[in-house]
Amino acid sequence: MTRRERSRGAETPPPHPESFHWSDLTDRLAELRGETALVLDADRHEFVGGGVTMRLPLLVSLPPGLQPAPATETMPERAARLRAAESLASVDPVDAFLASIPPVLPRHVLLLMQAGAVSMGVFEGGTALATKSLKRYVVRGKGRAQPAFLASKGKSRYGSRLRLQNARDLLEDTNAKLRAWWDEYGAPEALFISAPRRLLPDLFRAKASPPFRADDPYVRVPLDVPVPTTDVLLRTYKALGYGRIIRGDAG
Repeated sequence: MTRRERSRGAETPPPHPESFHWSDLTDRLAELRGETALVLDADRHEFVGGGVTMRLPLLVSLPPGLQPAPATETMPERAARLRAAESLASVDPVDAFLASIPPVLPRHVLLLMQAGAVSMGVFEGGTALATKSLKRYVVRGKGRAQPAFLASKGKSRYGSRLRLQNARDLLEDTNAKLRAWWDEYGAPEALFISAPRRLLPDLFRAKASPPFRADDPYVRVPLDVPVPTTDVLLRTYKALGYGRIIRGDAG
């Protein structure tokens, strides 16, 4: 072994990202702020400094003046966003964010969708107020969802018609439950969704629409979610309450 090879072998591996709970966010952000100047990357929901990145827990939203422009927004929404941004123009983003952190988590809705399975819940104060999981037979023997199969194949027999009807029923039941929750609890402060890109538009094409518009803002869950069940729903919501501190090349 050469000296260079021995030197490489002795190098310290990069540290692993450090997870922290949203309730520790204020203290951890203050600690990092004491180490380095921090810049907000609103699109990535993180603060970046010299050799360190803090990825914020998704359950804690950025205040309106710091939020990135949504893909679609009305003129009144744009005007309100720009007014909010102007009001914070002279404020350090770290200070603005720290001032916006709630003492308890507001009301959230989490919706997990896959072909044939849906799990959803209303959360407030970090606690589930209501959950619902639904399952229907919509996947063919080879594992392909019937609506996606028919989009390329065409002819339908009894089995495929049954799967298609089950898929429609699943969307109808999902929207009915969501509308009932909007009526009972009111609209949430934030909506979190995990769904295949081809499946989410079907939710809005259902006979009874969901209680939110297709262009309303929502947070896409950046996690690999298994088949939705109530247990998966609760674990996913818990995971959204954690951020990460990444130093150097870790992460």
